[in-house]
Amino acid sequence: MARYSASGSQTLTTSAVTALGLAAQSTAHRSMVYEMWFGNIGAPADLVTVHTVQRTTTDGSGTGVTPTAIDMADRASQSKCLENCTTEPTYTANQELLEVPLNHRATFRWVAAPGGELITPATNNFGVGFKAIHASATTDFRMGAMWEE
Repeated sequence: MARYSASGSQTLTTSAVTALGLAAQSTAHRSMVYEMWFGNIGAPADLVTVHTVQRTTTDGSGTGVTPTAIDMADRASQSKCLENCTTEPTYTANQELLEVPLNHRATFRWVAAPGGELITPATNNFGVGFKAIHASATTDFRMGAMWEE
């Protein structure tokens, strides 16, 4: 299996906004997210943002991100990645895979235990979205992920 990395940014608003979306495109395949990180990249403050990783059934609209192959000998990723979504992906209700309340002065890194990867179904346009919300802060945040497909 080939491994890839991508990251994206977004500005917090009072509703959840997606910094990075990852979805199967054209060739339906499963992706297995094995590492992710997120944190504030704006002015630090003693505030808490809730970061959520959730299943999606359609990708949104945003700026395209080209996934980076970890091994340069591997083929290009078959996943579509978007950052700074202007139209949110369609999130599957009650399918949160990870939710982390995080102080703006901190960075969070999650690494799957062997066999504990977050796996997407082999269905076109299905994937995961990385989003965050804060009631009043308008700072920028960044999220990234590494996956196999």
